Amino acid sequence: MIEKNRHLLRLADWSEERILETVDIAMRLKKEVHNGQFSDRFHGQTIGMFFEKPSLRTITTFQVGIHQLGGAAVLLAPDSIGLGKRESVHDVATCLSRWVNALVVRCFKQELVEKLAEYGNIPVVNALTDDSHPCQAFAFAQTIKEQVGDFKGNTIAFIGDGNNVANSFLVLCAKLGMNFTLACPKGFEQPTSVIDEMQPFFKQHGTQYRVFNDPKEAVKDADILYSDVWVSMGQEGEKDSKQSHFLPFQINDSLLKLAPAHCKVSHCLPAHRGEEITDSVMDNLKVNLSFEEAENRLHAHKAVLWQLMTPTSELGK
Repeated sequence: MIEKNRHLLRLADWSEERILETVDIAMRLKKEVHNGQFSDRFHGQTIGMFFEKPSLRTITTFQVGIHQLGGAAVLLAPDSIGLGKRESVHDVATCLSRWVNALVVRCFKQELVEKLAEYGNIPVVNALTDDSHPCQAFAFAQTIKEQVGDFKGNTIAFIGDGNNVANSFLVLCAKLGMNFTLACPKGFEQPTSVIDEMQPFFKQHGTQYRVFNDPKEAVKDADILYSDVWVSMGQEGEKDSKQSHFLPFQINDSLLKLAPAHCKVSHCLPAHRGEEITDSVMDNLKVNLSFEEAENRLHAHKAVLWQLMTPTSELGK
Protein backbone atom coordinates (compact mmCIF):
# COMPACT_ATOMS: atom_id res chain seq x y z
CA MET A 1 0.00 0.00 0.00
CA ILE A 2 1.45 3.37 -1.08
CA GLU A 3 1.25 6.22 1.45
CA LYS A 4 0.26 8.80 -1.16
CA ASN A 5 0.83 11.85 1.04
CA ARG A 6 4.45 10.78 1.35
CA HIS A 7 4.99 11.20 -2.40
CA LEU A 8 4.00 13.42 -5.31
CA LEU A 9 2.84 10.80 -7.80
CA ARG A 10 -0.31 12.61 -8.98
CA LEU A 11 -1.55 16.06 -8.09
CA ALA A 12 -4.96 14.48 -7.47
CA ASP A 13 -3.51 12.81 -4.36
CA TRP A 14 -2.86 16.17 -2.66
CA SER A 15 -5.51 18.25 -0.90
CA GLU A 16 -6.32 21.86 -1.76
CA GLU A 17 -4.74 22.93 1.53
CA ARG A 18 -1.49 21.12 0.83
CA ILE A 19 -1.29 22.48 -2.71
CA LEU A 20 -1.82 26.05 -1.47
CA GLU A 21 0.72 25.57 1.30
CA THR A 22 3.29 24.33 -1.22
CA VAL A 23 2.73 27.39 -3.42
CA ASP A 24 3.25 29.63 -0.38
CA ILE A 25 6.49 27.82 0.47
CA ALA A 26 7.69 28.23 -3.12
CA MET A 27 7.01 31.96 -3.03
CA ARG A 28 8.83 32.30 0.27
CA LEU A 29 11.84 30.37 -0.98
CA LYS A 30 11.92 32.51 -4.14
CA LYS A 31 11.90 35.69 -2.08
CA GLU A 32 14.72 34.38 0.10
CA VAL A 33 16.87 33.56 -2.93
CA HIS A 34 16.27 37.02 -4.39
CA ASN A 35 17.43 38.44 -1.04
CA GLY A 36 20.55 36.27 -1.08
CA GLN A 37 19.28 33.94 1.66
CA PHE A 38 19.69 30.18 1.38
CA SER A 39 18.37 27.53 3.75
CA ASP A 40 20.42 24.49 4.75
CA ARG A 41 17.28 22.37 5.25
CA PHE A 42 18.71 19.51 3.16
CA HIS A 43 22.22 19.61 4.63
CA GLY A 44 23.66 16.11 4.56
CA GLN A 45 20.81 14.77 2.41
CA THR A 46 21.03 13.37 -1.11
CA ILE A 47 18.30 13.18 -3.75
CA GLY A 48 18.51 10.68 -6.58
CA MET A 49 17.34 11.82 -10.04
CA PHE A 50 16.26 9.21 -12.60
CA PHE A 51 15.48 10.72 -16.02
CA GLU A 52 14.37 8.58 -18.97
CA LYS A 53 13.20 11.63 -20.97
CA PRO A 54 15.24 14.63 -22.16
CA SER A 55 15.07 17.73 -20.00
CA LEU A 56 16.35 21.28 -19.66
CA ARG A 57 14.13 22.96 -17.06
CA THR A 58 13.27 19.98 -14.87
CA ILE A 59 16.75 18.55 -14.48
CA THR A 60 18.41 21.95 -14.04
CA THR A 61 15.94 23.38 -11.56
CA PHE A 62 15.87 20.26 -9.39
CA GLN A 63 19.67 20.10 -9.26
CA VAL A 64 20.06 23.83 -8.58
CA GLY A 65 17.22 23.81 -6.07
CA ILE A 66 18.65 20.88 -4.13
CA HIS A 67 22.01 22.66 -4.03
CA GLN A 68 20.40 25.89 -2.84
CA LEU A 69 18.83 24.01 0.07
CA GLY A 70 22.16 22.50 1.09
CA GLY A 71 21.69 19.02 -0.35
CA ALA A 72 23.31 17.00 -3.09
CA ALA A 73 21.77 15.57 -6.27
CA VAL A 74 22.87 12.31 -7.91
CA LEU A 75 21.92 11.81 -11.55
CA LEU A 76 21.07 8.16 -12.26
CA ALA A 77 21.60 7.12 -15.88
CA PRO A 78 18.76 4.91 -17.20
CA ASP A 79 21.06 2.95 -19.53
CA SER A 80 23.37 2.05 -16.66
CA ILE A 81 20.57 0.98 -14.32
CA GLY A 82 18.42 -0.86 -16.86
CA LEU A 83 15.26 -0.84 -14.79
CA GLY A 84 13.31 -4.05 -15.35
CA LYS A 85 16.05 -5.41 -17.60
CA ARG A 86 19.39 -5.45 -15.84
CA GLU A 87 17.69 -5.36 -12.45
CA SER A 88 14.14 -5.46 -11.13
CA VAL A 89 12.31 -2.28 -10.12
CA HIS A 90 11.87 -3.78 -6.65
CA ASP A 91 15.61 -4.30 -6.13
CA VAL A 92 16.56 -0.88 -7.51
CA ALA A 93 14.01 0.86 -5.27
CA THR A 94 15.15 -1.12 -2.25
CA CYS A 95 18.81 -0.24 -2.80
CA LEU A 96 18.18 3.42 -3.53
CA SER A 97 16.14 3.69 -0.33
CA ARG A 98 19.28 2.78 1.61
CA TRP A 99 21.44 5.40 -0.12
CA VAL A 100 19.38 8.50 -0.93
CA ASN A 101 16.73 10.47 0.94
CA ALA A 102 14.30 11.01 -1.96
CA LEU A 103 13.92 10.15 -5.62
CA VAL A 104 12.91 12.41 -8.52
CA VAL A 105 11.69 10.45 -11.55
CA ARG A 106 10.99 11.63 -15.12
CA CYS A 107 9.86 8.70 -17.21
CA PHE A 108 7.34 7.42 -19.72
CA LYS A 109 5.03 5.15 -17.71
CA GLN A 110 3.12 6.33 -14.65
CA GLU A 111 3.32 2.74 -13.45
CA LEU A 112 7.07 3.12 -12.91
CA VAL A 113 6.83 6.00 -10.41
CA GLU A 114 4.04 4.11 -8.64
CA LYS A 115 6.19 0.98 -8.34
CA LEU A 116 9.24 2.90 -7.13
CA ALA A 117 7.09 4.47 -4.42
CA GLU A 118 5.57 1.10 -3.51
CA TYR A 119 8.83 -0.83 -3.30
CA GLY A 120 11.02 1.87 -1.72
CA ASN A 121 10.67 3.70 1.57
CA ILE A 122 11.68 7.21 0.49
CA PRO A 123 9.61 10.03 -1.04
CA VAL A 124 9.18 9.78 -4.82
CA VAL A 125 8.46 12.83 -6.99
CA ASN A 126 6.82 12.50 -10.39
CA ALA A 127 8.82 14.93 -12.51
CA LEU A 128 6.76 13.97 -15.60
CA THR A 129 5.15 10.83 -16.96
CA ASP A 130 3.01 10.25 -20.03
CA ASP A 131 -0.04 10.62 -17.77
CA SER A 132 0.72 13.69 -15.69
CA HIS A 133 3.10 16.53 -14.85
CA PRO A 134 2.33 17.71 -11.31
CA CYS A 135 5.57 19.68 -10.94
CA GLN A 136 4.63 21.86 -13.91
CA ALA A 137 1.24 22.47 -12.31
CA PHE A 138 2.91 23.79 -9.16
CA ALA A 139 5.07 26.21 -11.15
CA PHE A 140 1.98 27.38 -13.02
CA ALA A 141 0.05 27.83 -9.77
CA GLN A 142 2.87 29.93 -8.33
CA THR A 143 2.87 32.06 -11.49
CA ILE A 144 -0.89 32.63 -11.25
CA LYS A 145 -0.56 33.66 -7.60
CA GLU A 146 2.20 36.14 -8.45
CA GLN A 147 0.80 37.54 -11.68
CA VAL A 148 -2.98 37.36 -11.16
CA GLY A 149 -3.23 37.39 -7.40
CA ASP A 150 -5.92 34.79 -6.78
CA PHE A 151 -7.12 31.43 -8.03
CA LYS A 152 -10.85 31.44 -7.37
CA GLY A 153 -13.02 31.96 -10.41
CA ASN A 154 -10.28 32.30 -13.00
CA THR A 155 -10.62 30.43 -16.28
CA ILE A 156 -7.68 28.56 -17.78
CA ALA A 157 -8.04 27.67 -21.47
CA PHE A 158 -5.64 24.94 -22.56
CA ILE A 159 -5.28 25.11 -26.34
CA GLY A 160 -4.00 21.87 -27.84
CA ASP A 161 -3.66 18.21 -26.96
CA GLY A 162 -5.36 16.72 -23.90
CA ASN A 163 -1.98 15.49 -22.69
CA ASN A 164 -0.13 14.98 -19.40
CA VAL A 165 0.25 18.72 -18.71
CA ALA A 166 -3.42 19.32 -19.45
CA ASN A 167 -4.35 16.49 -17.08
CA SER A 168 -2.45 18.01 -14.17
CA PHE A 169 -3.80 21.48 -14.92
CA LEU A 170 -7.34 20.11 -14.93
CA VAL A 171 -6.69 18.76 -11.43
CA LEU A 172 -5.12 22.04 -10.31
CA CYS A 173 -8.15 24.01 -11.49
CA ALA A 174 -10.61 21.59 -9.91
CA LYS A 175 -8.85 21.67 -6.54
CA LEU A 176 -8.27 25.44 -6.38
CA GLY A 177 -11.62 26.70 -7.64
CA MET A 178 -10.77 27.63 -11.23
CA ASN A 179 -12.60 26.83 -14.44
CA PHE A 180 -10.77 24.63 -16.93
CA THR A 181 -11.39 24.68 -20.68
CA LEU A 182 -9.76 22.35 -23.17
CA ALA A 183 -9.75 23.29 -26.86
CA CYS A 184 -8.62 20.36 -28.99
CA PRO A 185 -9.46 18.50 -32.21
CA LYS A 186 -11.99 15.71 -31.91
CA GLY A 187 -10.33 12.56 -30.68
CA PHE A 188 -7.66 14.32 -28.61
CA GLU A 189 -9.68 14.90 -25.46
CA GLN A 190 -8.49 14.00 -21.96
CA PRO A 191 -9.19 10.60 -20.40
CA THR A 192 -12.68 10.37 -18.95
CA SER A 193 -11.19 8.89 -15.77
CA VAL A 194 -9.34 12.14 -15.03
CA ILE A 195 -12.43 14.25 -15.73
CA ASP A 196 -14.78 12.06 -13.69
CA GLU A 197 -12.44 12.02 -10.69
CA MET A 198 -12.34 15.83 -10.58
CA GLN A 199 -16.02 16.60 -11.25
CA PRO A 200 -16.94 16.60 -7.52
CA PHE A 201 -14.30 19.31 -6.91
CA PHE A 202 -15.64 21.49 -9.72
CA LYS A 203 -19.12 21.07 -8.25
CA GLN A 204 -17.87 21.91 -4.77
CA HIS A 205 -16.33 25.19 -5.97
CA GLY A 206 -19.11 26.07 -8.38
CA THR A 207 -16.70 25.98 -11.33
CA GLN A 208 -16.75 23.94 -14.51
CA TYR A 209 -14.86 21.78 -16.95
CA ARG A 210 -15.54 22.32 -20.64
CA VAL A 211 -14.29 20.98 -23.97
CA PHE A 212 -14.45 22.84 -27.29
CA ASN A 213 -13.35 21.70 -30.70
CA ASP A 214 -13.21 25.35 -31.78
CA PRO A 215 -10.41 27.37 -30.12
CA LYS A 216 -12.22 30.62 -30.90
CA GLU A 217 -15.05 29.59 -28.58
CA ALA A 218 -12.67 28.44 -25.88
CA VAL A 219 -10.82 31.74 -25.46
CA LYS A 220 -13.79 34.10 -25.15
CA ASP A 221 -13.86 34.15 -21.34
CA ALA A 222 -10.31 32.98 -20.60
CA ASP A 223 -8.01 34.68 -18.12
CA ILE A 224 -4.97 32.65 -19.21
CA LEU A 225 -4.37 30.76 -22.46
CA TYR A 226 -2.01 27.83 -22.18
CA SER A 227 -0.18 25.81 -24.79
CA ASP A 228 2.12 22.83 -25.06
CA VAL A 229 3.78 21.03 -27.96
CA TRP A 230 1.42 19.09 -30.20
CA VAL A 231 3.71 16.05 -30.31
CA SER A 232 4.91 14.88 -26.90
CA MET A 233 8.09 12.92 -26.26
CA GLY A 234 7.64 9.36 -27.47
CA GLN A 235 5.05 10.37 -30.10
CA GLU A 236 7.46 11.56 -32.78
CA GLY A 237 6.06 9.06 -35.26
CA GLU A 238 2.70 10.83 -35.09
CA LYS A 239 4.06 14.29 -35.94
CA ASP A 240 2.72 14.67 -39.48
CA SER A 241 -0.70 13.29 -38.58
CA LYS A 242 -1.09 15.39 -35.44
CA GLN A 243 0.07 18.63 -37.06
CA SER A 244 -2.65 18.37 -39.69
CA HIS A 245 -5.26 18.13 -36.93
CA PHE A 246 -3.81 20.84 -34.72
CA LEU A 247 -3.02 23.64 -37.19
CA PRO A 248 -6.19 25.61 -36.23
CA PHE A 249 -5.19 25.37 -32.55
CA GLN A 250 -2.23 27.73 -32.71
CA ILE A 251 -2.03 30.56 -30.17
CA ASN A 252 -1.40 33.61 -32.34
CA ASP A 253 -2.31 37.29 -32.35
CA SER A 254 -5.64 36.64 -34.06
CA LEU A 255 -6.73 34.12 -31.43
CA LEU A 256 -5.46 36.29 -28.58
CA LYS A 257 -7.57 39.22 -29.82
CA LEU A 258 -10.71 37.12 -29.26
CA ALA A 259 -9.86 36.71 -25.57
CA PRO A 260 -10.53 39.36 -22.89
CA ALA A 261 -8.11 42.30 -22.94
CA HIS A 262 -6.48 41.25 -19.65
CA CYS A 263 -5.81 37.69 -20.84
CA LYS A 264 -2.30 36.30 -20.40
CA VAL A 265 -0.52 33.42 -22.14
CA SER A 266 1.85 30.74 -20.92
CA HIS A 267 3.62 27.66 -22.24
CA CYS A 268 5.37 24.88 -20.32
CA LEU A 269 8.31 24.94 -22.79
CA PRO A 270 10.07 23.92 -24.91
CA ALA A 271 7.99 25.87 -27.42
CA HIS A 272 7.92 24.98 -31.09
CA ARG A 273 7.60 28.51 -32.37
CA GLY A 274 5.48 28.74 -35.47
CA GLU A 275 3.57 25.58 -34.56
CA GLU A 276 1.49 25.68 -31.37
CA ILE A 277 2.46 29.30 -30.64
CA THR A 278 3.87 32.15 -32.72
CA ASP A 279 6.96 34.27 -32.22
CA SER A 280 4.80 37.38 -31.85
CA VAL A 281 3.01 35.91 -28.82
CA MET A 282 6.11 34.33 -27.26
CA ASP A 283 8.04 37.59 -27.55
CA ASN A 284 5.19 39.77 -26.23
CA LEU A 285 6.33 40.24 -22.64
CA LYS A 286 3.12 42.10 -21.79
CA VAL A 287 1.11 38.89 -22.12
CA ASN A 288 3.58 35.97 -22.10
CA LEU A 289 4.24 34.43 -18.67
CA SER A 290 6.19 31.41 -19.94
CA PHE A 291 9.58 32.55 -18.70
CA GLU A 292 8.25 33.60 -15.28
CA GLU A 293 6.75 30.12 -15.05
CA ALA A 294 10.07 28.59 -16.10
CA GLU A 295 11.82 30.53 -13.33
CA ASN A 296 9.23 29.31 -10.87
CA ARG A 297 10.03 25.70 -11.71
CA LEU A 298 13.11 26.18 -9.52
CA HIS A 299 11.22 27.32 -6.45
CA ALA A 300 8.19 25.07 -6.95
CA HIS A 301 10.45 22.02 -7.10
CA LYS A 302 12.19 23.07 -3.92
CA ALA A 303 8.82 23.53 -2.24
CA VAL A 304 7.65 20.05 -3.25
CA LEU A 305 10.79 18.48 -1.80
CA TRP A 306 10.46 20.71 1.28
CA GLN A 307 6.99 19.28 1.87
CA LEU A 308 8.00 15.68 1.35
CA MET A 309 11.30 15.73 3.24
CA THR A 310 10.24 17.82 6.22
CA PRO A 311 8.43 16.46 9.31
CA THR A 312 4.84 17.75 9.46
CA SER A 313 5.53 19.48 12.78
CA GLU A 314 8.24 21.62 11.16
CA LEU A 315 6.51 22.67 7.90
CA GLY A 316 5.66 26.16 9.12
CA LYS A 317 9.17 26.93 10.38
